[in-house]
Formats: sequence, C-alpha cells, structure tokens
Amino acid sequence: MKSKEFIIVAIILLLAFAGITFTKNWKKTESNSSSSKAANSDSIQIFWTNYNQATQYRLHNVSDSSIIAYEAALTLSPNHNDALYYIGNMYMKVGQIDKAQKSWEKLIELNPRGERAFSQLGTLYFCVTNPEYFHPGKAKSYFERAYDLNKEALNPNFHLGEIALFQDRIKDAITIFDKLSHMEQKNMEINFIMGYLNWKSGHELGAIKDLERAFEQKKAGISVENISMEENQECDLFLNWLNNNLTQAGKYDIRIVMPDVYQKFDLYLITMRKQLNAD
Repeated sequence: MKSKEFIIVAIILLLAFAGITFTKNWKKTESNSSSSKAANSDSIQIFWTNYNQATQYRLHNVSDSSIIAYEAALTLSPNHNDALYYIGNMYMKVGQIDKAQKSWEKLIELNPRGERAFSQLGTLYFCVTNPEYFHPGKAKSYFERAYDLNKEALNPNFHLGEIALFQDRIKDAITIFDKLSHMEQKNMEINFIMGYLNWKSGHELGAIKDLERAFEQKKAGISVENISMEENQECDLFLNWLNNNLTQAGKYDIRIVMPDVYQKFDLYLITMRKQLNAD
C-alpha cells in the first residue's frame, strides 16, 4: 500500500516539475520572439532612415554622401530594388562604373521583368564620358530588352535611335525618330535629329521645319522633356553638342543657316565615330 502511495506521489511531483519546466521554456521562447520582433522592427526603421537620407542627398546632388547612405541601407536589405537602382545611378555619376554595372546586373537578377535596369546598362555602354566601356552593340541589346519590356517608355527607343544614327544606319534612325517626333513634339533633340535626317535624305523643307522647332525649344529651355535620363545626361552623345551649338536661335534666317548647322553636326558625327572607334 505504501509503495502504491509512493508511486502516486512521485507521479504528481514529476508532473509538477514538467509543468514548471514547460512554463519556463514557454516564457523564454516568448521572450526571444519578442526580442527578435523588436530587433527586426529596429532594423526596418534604420533601413528607412538610411534610405531616406540617401534619397535627399541624391536629390541635392551630394553623390558621395548618397552612396554611403544607400550602402548602409543595402547592408540591412541587400535585395531592395529601388536602393540597388539608385545606388547604381550614383556610382555611375561619380565614375565607379564597375559598381554601377554590378548593382544593375543584380537588380536584373532579382527583377528580370523590370525595364529600368536594362535601360541604365544600355546607357552605361553608350556613355561618351567612359570610352573604355563604350560599346554600342551591347548598349543596343540592353535598350532593345528595355523596350520589349515597356513599349510605352520613350527612353529606350530614343537611345536606339541615337545608336542607329551613330552607327550610320540612316534608315533605321529615320524609322525610330519619325515615330518619336509624333509621340513627343516638344523635344529639342528629337526635332533637331529629325531635321538632320531629313537634310541627309535631301528633304530640305522638312529639315528647315524641324530645325526651326529645335531652335524654338532651345530658346525656351526645352530639352529632353518627358524622357527620363535620370542622372546620366552627361553621357548623352548629342546633348552637349546641341547645347553648345544651337546658340543662335532667332538671330538668323533658319533657311540660310540650316545647311551649315547640319554640315557641322555631320562632321561631329564622323569625328566621334573615328575617336570612339566603336562597333
């Protein structure tokens, strides 16, 4: 009888001990879970603080500080698409081309249906300020992919037209810029290049009309309206030439100056093709 009572008492004590142990472990797990949630919340907050600081620096053209803040944000969230995209732009702006390339390539791996990383890699390979990377063939393939992903975006098609013009593929350039001129009529570059293509093809009246529009838009300060070049306008093969050479708006009769303007531009293209020695 005593043996039976002893067994019952032992079972009760064992169950009590098990209950205490379970309660302690449960509280410990709950405590660890709460700590983990708090740490994750802090990490998210720090990420957005760094990201927002990076954005402000970027918008105010403080590139080095923007890069530092984006790098800090990416340490906490290495696959954040916008952070990868914008830090690529900042790397490109300060001449860290390898890092820009890697950022956009990683973005493509994460989001292969996104057009903007393809477009920026196209810009990288068609940037006149980085002649060691200048590769119109590669640029063309990236811009074509960007255009396939988003046919509403003007930027990739615009650059495909520039590449066609640089490679002296006049028929292809005419096809692209004729379409762009109907889509975006208030654009200095498009009108100027369309005028050049008309002049090149012997359509003098069309060349005069397009050049007149380009002069008017230059005078009004209209350049790449509605074409997002992000922070890479310095890469543009034609924009600097236009800004430096379309300076006589309103001073002369367009019909008289048109041949001279386009002859100078034609010589510029020939010179650039030789200097860049590109494919």
